[in-house]
Amino acid sequence: MNFIKYTFRSLFLIYIFTVIFASLYSFKNTSVDLSGFIFGIRADRLIHFIMFLPFPFFAWLAFGTGIKRHTIRFSMSVLALSGLLISTLTETLQTLNPNRDFDYVDLIANYTAIIMGTILVALIEKYAKNVWPSRLQ
Repeated sequence: MNFIKYTFRSLFLIYIFTVIFASLYSFKNTSVDLSGFIFGIRADRLIHFIMFLPFPFFAWLAFGTGIKRHTIRFSMSVLALSGLLISTLTETLQTLNPNRDFDYVDLIANYTAIIMGTILVALIEKYAKNVWPSRLQ
């Protein structure tokens, strides 16, 4: 059981470092062009959304039991607030890079992904208890 817990925590840390790197790295001198549109949405906004959508899932797999044990009824709020804090921090740190800038619309894309991911985790947490125990026996 500890192996699984530490595996999920390691994957979460790798995910966080990847998000921080992607948020702070300047893609100016590369072939990556995020100024285009995909389904009518600017590609960089879509990337922000996709980048932060897995946060609640990884955080819940890594720390969900600890969060539930310490916060009882507010575990999903803690999950959402930690994601909002990380996304705000990464967007704010972009001001330190002269080739990157803070953008409120990027922050809204991050927040939307975190909130949608948290809602999905809450739904899975609520309904998985009713489905899995009888199917695993």
